Amino acid sequence: MSESTPESLPNLPATAASRLLSELDTAIESQLQDYAIHNVVLALSGGLDSMLLLQLLLRWRAGAPQRQLQAVHVHHGLSPYASNWAEFCQQQCDRLGVVLHIRPVHLTSARNIEAQARALRYQVLTEHLSGTAQSALLTAHHADDQLETLLLALKRGSGPAGLAGIASAKRLTDGWLLRPLLNFSRQQLVSVATLLQLSWIEDESNLDPRYDRNFLRLEVLPLLTKRWGAFATTTSRSMQQLGQVQQVNDQLLQGHLGKIAAANRLSIKGLSQYDAPTQCLLLRLWLKQFGLNPGSDRLQRIQQELIAASADAEPQILINGFSLRRFAGDLYLLNQAQQRAAHTMPPSLQSLQSGEKITLADGRILVWQKEPADFGEDARYWPLAVTDDAQLALGFGWLNYRFKPAGGALSKPLKQWCKLWKVPPWQRGSMPLIIAGQQILLVVDQGAACQPSEARSWLSIRPIQATD
Repeated sequence: MSESTPESLPNLPATAASRLLSELDTAIESQLQDYAIHNVVLALSGGLDSMLLLQLLLRWRAGAPQRQLQAVHVHHGLSPYASNWAEFCQQQCDRLGVVLHIRPVHLTSARNIEAQARALRYQVLTEHLSGTAQSALLTAHHADDQLETLLLALKRGSGPAGLAGIASAKRLTDGWLLRPLLNFSRQQLVSVATLLQLSWIEDESNLDPRYDRNFLRLEVLPLLTKRWGAFATTTSRSMQQLGQVQQVNDQLLQGHLGKIAAANRLSIKGLSQYDAPTQCLLLRLWLKQFGLNPGSDRLQRIQQELIAASADAEPQILINGFSLRRFAGDLYLLNQAQQRAAHTMPPSLQSLQSGEKITLADGRILVWQKEPADFGEDARYWPLAVTDDAQLALGFGWLNYRFKPAGGALSKPLKQWCKLWKVPPWQRGSMPLIIAGQQILLVVDQGAACQPSEARSWLSIRPIQATD
């Protein structure tokens, strides 16, 4: 680890640096005002960019009494100097009167270290948001970071979303992720840090050209900026415009997607109404909702092996832990929990007692009793022809038991009804069944019940979104 000071860096004229400082203040004030932010969490690494942003946020905080600022340093432990960096950040925050949270994280393997560290870092950082729309996580990404991201995206053959680079603003569950420095180059930030006489730390791994981003930073960007001094900042503006075009495009496509997709299911027939390029865009947008961004080769496989498969085929493709499957003219995206549930399990039974609330695996609450439960308008209620002192069981997987739905003329094994109902094979074993002896009275997920001569008891299901 090395600590940099203003004396070790070239100076711009003080008047130019002062103008830049004013522009930075305005950029931060404008963005935080645009999103009505009063509570800021700063991702503080201790490097030049985040130390300068810390100073700028102190100036912002001083502008109004309701403004709050805290910092979080994520201790990855990847460098032998990691503890020194944490100590440096703590000393600086103590001196400036800023609350600092130091959060250690542990990588699970030696593979994909950078991606793991990034994912863990954002997971930890967002935990410190206040849970209101007026809170934001700020990172100190700048125009040079944006240019590096563009070049890496070009190397990978990314589409418009990848070429748009780092978003200046992104909605989080508990607030916003904002990056107010994206229109400023690192050299501009250095000049302002020099003017403010800041100290910061240098990560020695940033000098290792074996990493692609470092190679660009050390070898490629200096040549580009030597030829075109404002290359990083002008490129950043172009990427922001591309990001705006992508955002509008997604908004337009979302209306079409809403007509052919529901939850984790996408209609192949609905998708086929569009031309091939639009199909690709709709597929990408649908998968994006689950945090997936497949490459062009994977998207081509989806189109060839799933969408173009024969109607009776049931192929599947794995994407980053998800399973994409086809059944009865639809694409289904299964997460890991759904994949585990899809594995064939032996049939099971558990006694169902009157008035007992049972929590199903997906979070729904089931109760059987003499009268319908008070679960609200969104709940489901089924009448049963048995009294609430009968011997009933909650079962799963009894697909060979015969069943005759209300209004049905025939009794068939449940697995045959599942085919008629077009229940995907991986969902059949997890459907809750209400069983008396060896007779199925109710198939909960299909809302299918034997017709009672009169309602003598009721089964009630509280939906997942309801709360106690």
